[in-house]
Amino acid sequence: MGVIVSAIVLAAGRGTRLGAAEPKAYLPLRGKPIVLYSLETLSQSDLISELIVVIHPDDSEKARAVLENLSKPVRVVFGGTQRQDSALAGVRAASGNFVLVHDAARPLVSLGLIERVITEMKAHGAAVPVVPIADSVKRVAEDFIVADVDRSELFCAQTPQGFERRLLLDALERACAQGRSFTDEASVLLAMSGVRAKIVPGEAQNIKITTQTDLEIAECLLTAQAGA
Repeated sequence: MGVIVSAIVLAAGRGTRLGAAEPKAYLPLRGKPIVLYSLETLSQSDLISELIVVIHPDDSEKARAVLENLSKPVRVVFGGTQRQDSALAGVRAASGNFVLVHDAARPLVSLGLIERVITEMKAHGAAVPVVPIADSVKRVAEDFIVADVDRSELFCAQTPQGFERRLLLDALERACAQGRSFTDEASVLLAMSGVRAKIVPGEAQNIKITTQTDLEIAECLLTAQAGA
């Protein structure tokens, strides 16, 4: 059997900053649940053998209705209270040699970006898409700007982030056992094992839906794509 890549989609978050009546992953975006967009794109890749969705236990019925018509089989596992706990649950459930970890809240990820991350993670053991910071960056203290920050080495990380499964599993298990919390998988890997992820050029449209404004931007981007 060749190299197996498992794609893990994290969809257990509640999305409280959106102020919606239901979990963010299941909110409609142009009439389709947010989580379904990235799952459909991941399903298109011949490089991915397995899909795993990490959900909140309260969302089992919603997830079942959303996932029933995907072209690839999907396994569902329950996440934890923190994003890191959910990532660990997904990686534990994966059978692949490599794993992609993707936020359900990034519905506009492209097939091209997914496959570029896969290529680099196979070559380097870990790969993360990033975009450069376009705005001026300031250090602030007591509501006043106190210094400029050189942005030439600063980037914003996106998902999917790709890793050799064993490397990420060990790092996540040690971080959780020690009660340490990190904002993404690349941070966990670097802090717990010293392994640096290879960067991959990300995509401006691969936005993360966190606020109502983000949702409106995603609607506009999808509308533009549909009209192209």
